[in-house]
Amino acid sequence: MVSGRLRDSGVVDLDHGDTSAASRGDESAMSYRILLVDPNSTSQATAAAALARADYRVATVSTFEQARQQVALDCPDVLITAIRLGAFNGLQLVLRVRVECGDLPVVVTGAPADFIHDIDRYGGHFVPSTMGTAALVARVAELLAGRTPRDPDSKRRWPRKRADLPATVQDETATVIELSYEGLRFEVEKPAVAGRGALDIRLPTLGLAVKATPRWSKPIDDGESWWCGAEIALLDVDDAQSWRRIVDGLN
Repeated sequence: MVSGRLRDSGVVDLDHGDTSAASRGDESAMSYRILLVDPNSTSQATAAAALARADYRVATVSTFEQARQQVALDCPDVLITAIRLGAFNGLQLVLRVRVECGDLPVVVTGAPADFIHDIDRYGGHFVPSTMGTAALVARVAELLAGRTPRDPDSKRRWPRKRADLPATVQDETATVIELSYEGLRFEVEKPAVAGRGALDIRLPTLGLAVKATPRWSKPIDDGESWWCGAEIALLDVDDAQSWRRIVDGLN
């Protein structure tokens, strides 16, 4: 899961939670992505932490416009929005994102008194904030049951760019072979480097320091080194656009 920002210094600082996908050696393993829209920083942080513990990647925004831009940039697997969004409301956001992602599962949160039947009418699922984060996580799991993550699989949505960049992973020497909008592939001599937990990855030639979640690993034919795939996620539109410019800038 993600916490952190692309700082003004140009260093990407991302933090993901733990996952067991790497141990499966599955090159296409990806987690579901949740876009959480809530102008209340306290409830936003609480919900994001609960979703992160359930191994979802969470991008958080606070306004209608930020959410609209994020969905236009990259459609998530689930949208969670507060019913009250300042001058807008969650239903207006639901109607807007249906243009970009017609089948997107949507959860609307708010006080019990905030419920209106139009939430059901427009395909939303209301979770009263009084029910706590366990109910929210359970509803998300229910909506995602049987659905394939929108992340790239065997038919990758985003092209990978050849990189061949010197790097360190957990302070061990590595080479980043490829970058994409969603993650990277690197080569190391010690497979344990890509074990469970957040990876500290530094790419000095790009001035980047990232944290990413390991997703798969497999030995190279010579048996002396390993390929590993790791997944990153960006917190907001500015971060995502900055990372994409880096990837697009590779030849």
